[in-house]
Amino acid sequence: MFDARIIANEMLTRAWDEGLELTQIDVQKILYFLHGHHLTEYGQALVKSEFEAWEFGPVQRSVYDEFKKYGDEPITELAQKFDPVKRTTAPLPKLTDNAAISTIEQHLYKYLEIPSFTLVDITHRPGTPWSRTIEAAKSRVNVGMRIKDDLILSYFEGLQTA
Repeated sequence: MFDARIIANEMLTRAWDEGLELTQIDVQKILYFLHGHHLTEYGQALVKSEFEAWEFGPVQRSVYDEFKKYGDEPITELAQKFDPVKRTTAPLPKLTDNAAISTIEQHLYKYLEIPSFTLVDITHRPGTPWSRTIEAAKSRVNVGMRIKDDLILSYFEGLQTA
């Protein structure tokens, strides 16, 4: 499992290499889809923090906080780590894990072809982990609106057999 910003940086670098621009929404949604595929294919999470059910779909808060300054404009810089004691930033480590890289190589490029709000629409369909989390919150408390990995896994397993 990795810091979601490391995976986001890998996605951004690969998109830029293809001459593509990504917005916050693109990064959030594609990160979610990659996480789901990784859960299904490797039986483990791609990112270590849970996704949250926000208005426009699943969100990784650390990635949001890092890139919120871009609003709906293309992201132009990689995420950095912050040292609160020294009050300095530094590059995050480069992704070197073969399984994570394989997931990205296998799935990223098909999602790069899908428009941003189509990705949002896909995450909002009835029965998705996002919609099920939103629906469940109407009858019980879910602090942070966390989308559980077991819900994501079962949904993506269903996609594999469909």
